[in-house]
Amino acid sequence: MYKKDHIQFYGFLGIGQFGGNATKKFEEAGYPCVVANSSVEDLATRGAKNKFHFRNGQGCHKDRKKSKALLKENLELLIDEVRSKMPAITTLFICASSAGGTGSGMLAAVAKILSNQLGINICIVTVLPDKSENFQSYANTVELFQEIEKLDVIGATFILDNSKNRDKLKINEIFFTHLDALLTNDNGGDYGCLDRSEINKLLSTPGMAVISKLGKDNMDKFVSILTSANIYAPLEPNKVVRYVGIMSCNTHVELDQLYSVVGTPIDCYIGTSAPSNVCMLTGLTLPKARLNEIKSMAQTNAEIIQKGIMAASNGLFDDSIDFLGAFDTDTKPKKEEKVSSLDILSEFL
Repeated sequence: MYKKDHIQFYGFLGIGQFGGNATKKFEEAGYPCVVANSSVEDLATRGAKNKFHFRNGQGCHKDRKKSKALLKENLELLIDEVRSKMPAITTLFICASSAGGTGSGMLAAVAKILSNQLGINICIVTVLPDKSENFQSYANTVELFQEIEKLDVIGATFILDNSKNRDKLKINEIFFTHLDALLTNDNGGDYGCLDRSEINKLLSTPGMAVISKLGKDNMDKFVSILTSANIYAPLEPNKVVRYVGIMSCNTHVELDQLYSVVGTPIDCYIGTSAPSNVCMLTGLTLPKARLNEIKSMAQTNAEIIQKGIMAASNGLFDDSIDFLGAFDTDTKPKKEEKVSSLDILSEFL
């Protein structure tokens, strides 16, 4: 199948500012896209073909409750928008930041609802905050992943990490380059082909997923790129992996080193004679260590903020003094309280 024919089956829904940015390259490449936001201003900065504004939304300023309320009000409209703008898709990538308001608040719910309503595979694409963020970003991330962990109706989850590159937009570009190389499926020869059904199997496998793409002469760097020198959240060291997909420039692929580091998969799909080396791991454990690091940062920031608020609630001065009356010479007569005869008598009893 020619590239321009099959990309219609892979749609991208960007929610919030990150979602709009992350889908830009895919839209330019011809993939069907919808960009949704609660902020008119954010939508205006993204020259998307298909824009969806959440009615009565004026931005969510990282308030997940406000985001969920807007979703409830606009839910049917959003479902209809995706249906009408992406009629042929079999897999939908929902892109939204874990730390923001609009995207973080809606991501998990939208994933479950669209899976149910459209009967298609849903992949999540999100991004973790780096150390330059604040309490609200960290708290939103923890809350979102508590929701994602409970989802049982989604496929691959791509977890990008802003701590991996100072240029956040560069992370989006790299992700596009890698995923597009997989979806275009440019490989195949006498020694094997990674076909469309195998790609869809990789994408429909639950758990964290990572992809890497390297030039012809860099196959020896695959393991380090997949496990550390990449744009994704760090892999857990438990060596849990379900499937591996490889498109290799060569006719033979050595897998021993890869398996020794990431674990032994249920199956490995291999394609040869590709223009570049592409590898995808699916069914990985969610990045528990990285997420707990973010949780710790949220707790630390919360303690600092609470101490500041408590300090601010104290009086301006440690003690009090009557400066205005400090040099008054007139003494006011002591006001005598009138007591009854019985009170006087009680002193003697």
